[in-house]
Amino acid sequence: MVAEATTFKLLDPTVEAIPDHTILAARPDDLNGKVVGLLSNSKRNADKLLHDIYALLQDTYEFDGFVFLDKGDASRPAPKEIMDELLEKCDVVITATGD
Repeated sequence: MVAEATTFKLLDPTVEAIPDHTILAARPDDLNGKVVGLLSNSKRNADKLLHDIYALLQDTYEFDGFVFLDKGDASRPAPKEIMDELLEKCDVVITATGD
């Protein structure tokens, strides 16, 4: 019996780390009159968690509105278009992960 050589192709499913050059924005003293952004990572129940958080905050604050967005892929950063929309329209943003 002769053994036959088998070749395997090894794939690396990881992506390069994204350098973190983020500077956190100053937190507002008060949320009244602010527009709140809610950013879901697309995992199951993340949207429910965000809506529940928003409902709880509404008991304390009077918001000027909210923007709910879903980044579409839990394994990737939010696309630039989504980040730009949040930056343009929102005073504060809450993000959530779900499962």
